[in-house]
Amino acid sequence: MQARRARCVARAKDEERGPGAGEARGGPEAVAPVLVAAMTTTSGRRSPATQEQHRFPQRTKRDAIVARIGGRAPARTRALRGPVPYAAGMPAVVKGLVAIALLAGALLAPGARGPRAPAAGAPGRWVPGTGQVEWQWELDHPLDLSSAMDMGTGDKTYTGAPAAAPSVYDIDGFDNPASTVAALHSRGDHVVCYIEVGAAENYRPDYAKLKATGLGNRVPGYPDERYLNIGKAQVVSIIEARIHMCAAKGFDAVEPDIDDSFADPTGFHITESQDVSYDTTLAAYAHSLGMSWALKNGDVPSFASQLLAVVDFALDEQCFQYDTCAAFFPSFGRAAKAVLEVQYSDEGGPKPATFCPKANADNFDAVEFDAALNGHVRIPCR
Repeated sequence: MQARRARCVARAKDEERGPGAGEARGGPEAVAPVLVAAMTTTSGRRSPATQEQHRFPQRTKRDAIVARIGGRAPARTRALRGPVPYAAGMPAVVKGLVAIALLAGALLAPGARGPRAPAAGAPGRWVPGTGQVEWQWELDHPLDLSSAMDMGTGDKTYTGAPAAAPSVYDIDGFDNPASTVAALHSRGDHVVCYIEVGAAENYRPDYAKLKATGLGNRVPGYPDERYLNIGKAQVVSIIEARIHMCAAKGFDAVEPDIDDSFADPTGFHITESQDVSYDTTLAAYAHSLGMSWALKNGDVPSFASQLLAVVDFALDEQCFQYDTCAAFFPSFGRAAKAVLEVQYSDEGGPKPATFCPKANADNFDAVEFDAALNGHVRIPCR
């Protein structure tokens, strides 16, 4: 099987030869948005036993897929998380009322901010700016607001200078309650909701619904996850419920992991154009709920260019390590859209002293983390 990195190179060559030269087998299937009721969760820090049950080797999905298919290839990270209780069997009407209550709590809690000012070109929603964005990415466990490590305060830039405290937090949408989002808003911060849109995790509350749609191959390195057939309307409906959950909790934006599964060994014949259609449908739904939408990785140049007008910013992993930054530079800067770039201290990539000068010159908001995304390592480039 062709390695994902090699496929990126092949697709770039296909673009040079002309449109359609490297299109995958099968035509794109129509993907229609379906509005569904929000899911609700009760979140809390997992016990060590529960956390250990779902713990895998600390490596990125990028490197796990590389190991599986025998080559160098861009992919994505999912931190190592366990199950969160779900209100199973709750009537739909009650779920809707809970969702409204969560949203109201996030917006009206004492000390919470009022409506966030939208950025230019994004009516009614916040988007990260193209200047310096101080951000924290913590997915390993529910965010601890009292932990300096979780909050990313007291860190230093790659030059050793004190780093500004984060004003944007990217955290797990299931594991974190609306009260955490509201608390961050009360500080003047913005919050991004991490969800998976291209795979089903067997510890999530909606897994049975996703399983009923027919799942694909296991995600390499993550045996508790299987790829989704994104061409099915039922899948769109369930993932839109995840997006609605983010909105009900008051999140400002969505980070959609595995939004580029056409380049992965899914077990389905997913085409690039089908993936563009799927992501466009989900982005439109997020926008209708007042949230911005990211491109997560998606560093095949043709794919990123097709979604440039759809997404509000990009969050990419290891483009300096895998030489894929051209998918975002200079196009995202010219479109006034931020690029949040990640390198990992424990994945064999370049050190901050090597990649930070280039990242700063390209106006990427780059940070070195460790692959666990547990708050232990955070070295911003600026």
